[in-house]
Amino acid sequence: MMDSDYLDNIFDKAVIGASLIKNRKTLTIDYVPEKLPFRDEESKTIAQVLSVVLKNGRPSNLLVFGKPGTGKTAVVKNVITRLKKKSIEHGIEITVTIINAKTSNTSYKVLYDIAEDIGINRFDKKLRVHFTGLSMGEATDRILEYMKKNNLRVVLIIDEIDSLVDRNGDDVLYSFTRANERMLGDGFVSLIGISNSLTFKDKLDPRVRSSLSEEEIIFNPYTIIQLKEILNDRSKLAFNEGSIGQAAINLCAAVAGKENGDARKAIDLLRVAAEIAERERADMVTENHIREAQEKIEKDTNYEVIKNSTTHTKLIVLSIMKSQTGMTGDVYDIYVSLCKQIEHDSLTQRRVTQIISELDQLGLITSNVVSHGRYGRSQIIKIAVSSDTISKALKDDNFLSMLL
Repeated sequence: MMDSDYLDNIFDKAVIGASLIKNRKTLTIDYVPEKLPFRDEESKTIAQVLSVVLKNGRPSNLLVFGKPGTGKTAVVKNVITRLKKKSIEHGIEITVTIINAKTSNTSYKVLYDIAEDIGINRFDKKLRVHFTGLSMGEATDRILEYMKKNNLRVVLIIDEIDSLVDRNGDDVLYSFTRANERMLGDGFVSLIGISNSLTFKDKLDPRVRSSLSEEEIIFNPYTIIQLKEILNDRSKLAFNEGSIGQAAINLCAAVAGKENGDARKAIDLLRVAAEIAERERADMVTENHIREAQEKIEKDTNYEVIKNSTTHTKLIVLSIMKSQTGMTGDVYDIYVSLCKQIEHDSLTQRRVTQIISELDQLGLITSNVVSHGRYGRSQIIKIAVSSDTISKALKDDNFLSMLL
């Protein structure tokens, strides 16, 4: 058993050690800065779509696309905050509810969270949506009935909407894109979907697709120069003067920019580097701390993603690792064989291809299309994670540990 004095020593050092960070909140994922550099055009477009609320109109449904860390959610939240202030000034009541589909990880949980947010469960016992026990249809009907009964003007924002559709289909979206047919008077439901996947629309029923994407906006990844400026601004808010060097900020921007222009990852890298520097009792955050943080984040993230994936996703990762050629056909054959070994029904080749695409987006694999001249082209897939990380992530899985 660890000596408690050893733990006390760690905490004592934390108290007396010099702090490099003056405002830790500014280095968290939830922090939304008032100033959002390089997103003026996107902010204007979203504001123009929503501005019809102030004329008692219904805003068009809006789909916002872009890779993770491109500022989609921050910009939408920022515009919504300004809209709510203006609507109060002009005496216009709107109800805004923001749901994260990755956190609310089932269709029913999405409905429950909407009901909680708009106040059904507090103000209307008859229409209350219980945490469990109702059918999807009944829960949806109660929510829409409450909106209609109270003539609500609802702006419903579903963040990571692609995650909802991947796991649960588009039934919930179908119901809410059709909601305005049931509303009376000035009431409306306007839907804003925020997606990390540019191919998200391809998975939707054509009726949902046409209703949901009345307006669209794409957020492009930040460049290295833009990331550098974002990190400089954030560093002024986060760090004590002289606690971080420009070289460390430049390296942080270069690392995130080279990968995918992800500002969230860049800020996370900065935070972890600062925590490493503080533990070492260093005077400032250096380039070495950035490199250490990069290694730590990559190792931890890949392990957690694989460990918490579905059984089929784990089997596909294992199949790619075991494949000699990396060709999709070979990977699928190995996957089917592994499914038989653990007595699992295998997914279709089309669904496996979709999961491979998702793994590519997560950076767990790399895929390249290789030309064979007149014999056509083939996709070559390789694991981008160490076999040790995969083995460690799968060894506690009772089904899959025997396959390692």
